[in-house]
Amino acid sequence: MAKDLPLDTPSRPPRILFVASEVLGWKTYAKRMRRALEARSDISHDIFSWQPPRLGTLAVKRHGGGRLSRLLRPLDPIHAYRFHLGREIRAAIRRSRPDIVHVAAHWPAAAFASDPAALPYTLAFDCTRHGINALRQPPAWSDGDLVREAALFRGAAHLFPMSDWAGASLVAQCRVAPEAITISPPSVELSAFAPPRSHDGVPNIVFVGNDFARKGGRRLVEWVEGPLAGRCHLHIVSQDPAAQVTGRHITAHGPMAQEQLFQDLLPEMDIFCLPTALDMSPQVLAEAAAAGLPAVASDLGGIGELVRHEQTGLLVPPGEDGGFVDALDRLIADQEARARMGLAARRHAETVLNADLTYGAVVDRLVALATRHAAPSDVAGARG
Repeated sequence: MAKDLPLDTPSRPPRILFVASEVLGWKTYAKRMRRALEARSDISHDIFSWQPPRLGTLAVKRHGGGRLSRLLRPLDPIHAYRFHLGREIRAAIRRSRPDIVHVAAHWPAAAFASDPAALPYTLAFDCTRHGINALRQPPAWSDGDLVREAALFRGAAHLFPMSDWAGASLVAQCRVAPEAITISPPSVELSAFAPPRSHDGVPNIVFVGNDFARKGGRRLVEWVEGPLAGRCHLHIVSQDPAAQVTGRHITAHGPMAQEQLFQDLLPEMDIFCLPTALDMSPQVLAEAAAAGLPAVASDLGGIGELVRHEQTGLLVPPGEDGGFVDALDRLIADQEARARMGLAARRHAETVLNADLTYGAVVDRLVALATRHAAPSDVAGARG
């Protein structure tokens, strides 16, 4: 969607402040982005790693949760970051004095975005509130919540959604100009993955995810112990205590270091399965593609851009247990289809989900914007 920006010659290297979330899957984004920034000799940068204090978020809304959660958590996180949750971020901006601020994920930008003297900022994120409401009934976000988030998006110098699904919502529902959007999908370092290895016995299915119930782990256990019993073996990687299940056809590994997962376990797997009830653009599906695994996953959010139906895996409407059983049964029975889809998945990772390409492109855009909007070195850029 975006067009290249002209580069002027700056009097000094542009300075970028990266406000990096250390929450959930955003830890991986922060790690990759840090490496991309450190690889550049034409910029200076600071990184502010941020994890909101638990006590400060007790009343703050989330995407998930039911009616009780909405009653106990009435506060829009954008409001919270404008006030108490945003103090440390504003202090980091004053210390850094950057030319531009890159924020991932996006809500913490509310800490400074409404200030009349605010610096240019860019946002990385996996969904809009409009998108979440389309996936949930009743809707998770009120009309006022939607308006506040849309204003945060429109105030940004550039936006990096993880999917065309999220990008389309920006244009259609948040009234963001298409030229202000660059799709930046979940990406992986391909060299971290060992190639697939052959093994004896039935096909291995792997599930990776920490919210075991929401991501469909319990249902997958029922399928493997029920209609698929004896025809496959399920491996579970999760730190969720609910994932410590036992069964004749199940191995629960608990939490696992990335290196062990990428080098030892995934090469022995045949199918990746994520029957999630609510997700946007799960990083684990990019990792499955890099490992050369066909995936069976829920067809929601941006997942269809990570798993290409009938090419790199199979998509099933969320909640359709019979559809998931049929898809898994098909791949269990067809070794040739598994091999074909696995090779296509690896090619997809190499060409679309490659961290060397995606994160470098984000930094290029930040440099162009920082140069274009270069701030005087004495601008504090945030209120107290």
